[in-house]
Amino acid sequence: MNNTAKILFLLISCITFFSSTAQPKDLDAYLRSNGLVDIQQVNPAIKVQLAYSTVKNFVNLDMYGKLEKCYLPKEVALALSEAQKKLSAISSHYRLIVFDGTRPLHIQQLMWDSLKLPIEQKTKYLAYPGSISLHNYGAAVDLGLITTDGMIVDMGTSFDFFGPEAHITQEAKLVKEGKLSPEQLINRKLLRKVMLQAGFKTMSTEWWHFNYCTKEEAAAKFMLIK
Repeated sequence: MNNTAKILFLLISCITFFSSTAQPKDLDAYLRSNGLVDIQQVNPAIKVQLAYSTVKNFVNLDMYGKLEKCYLPKEVALALSEAQKKLSAISSHYRLIVFDGTRPLHIQQLMWDSLKLPIEQKTKYLAYPGSISLHNYGAAVDLGLITTDGMIVDMGTSFDFFGPEAHITQEAKLVKEGKLSPEQLINRKLLRKVMLQAGFKTMSTEWWHFNYCTKEEAAAKFMLIK
């Protein structure tokens, strides 16, 4: 093997090594190996449609591959199950649908690098990987409502919509301006009601995002999923 061939071989070997270690080949098994539980095993009424297992997301990239299940720490999964029970008690017509749950830190980095926004806008919608997101502990969930016949309930914007129409602090103004309908606001309030009753907290800029605890509590209770 000549020197050029050796250099090429080493480069290919390095690329292969870092590619294989950058993201687990089987994300499903990786999350289970970290002690997380499948939310549908806890409560099968909850639906799952992971946005980052498709290209229909804000960076137009499939970041989760074949992952189709939402994995969470058991404590968080039980709280989300409680939210579904409260929703079912209000109406048998609705189910929770999860768009994202536990998000490994290396995927958080991929999202950060892929999101082409000025830094001051980027940090409104995505945690800087170095500061750690609650998603990286499995202590945050992104979700909406779906009907029993499979229709996603209209919340006024899509999931991962970057703009004031997604802000929960602007809703009265948005309705007054005709940018959010009264029905869409009712839907958002129903989602918030059951999630708050189950112990979750809201995020002002994203109607779909709910935190289970503070970052300090998450670091003490749960494993950081890298």
